[in-house]
Amino acid sequence: RSRLREAADLAERKGALRWLTQAGQALREGGARGSVAARTGAGALTGSERRIAELAADGRTNTEIADLLHLARRTVETHLTSTYRKLRIRRRTELRGALERGGHREREPHPDPRC
Repeated sequence: RSRLREAADLAERKGALRWLTQAGQALREGGARGSVAARTGAGALTGSERRIAELAADGRTNTEIADLLHLARRTVETHLTSTYRKLRIRRRTELRGALERGGHREREPHPDPRC
């Protein structure tokens, strides 16, 4: 199980979703509980965590985010703390990269040059 967990962790860090799925399935078949990967990474963020993380990654302060979303500043801090843990980061400056590596950061659609 330890090797499968290592494989799942590596697959998650590298964004290899197919390998992550296969390692998780093998762990479950072997009787392991839910993998850490299911509780970490950009895919594990709640909608509120993602929305707050994206605003923070765009350079907004906790107070600005709280005012914009009509939340208490402490609520924003709590969501960011949870987000950092799930994304396995320590600094606000790492948010943008972690969200983009997760493949879930919303972007403006690029215009199709053929149109």
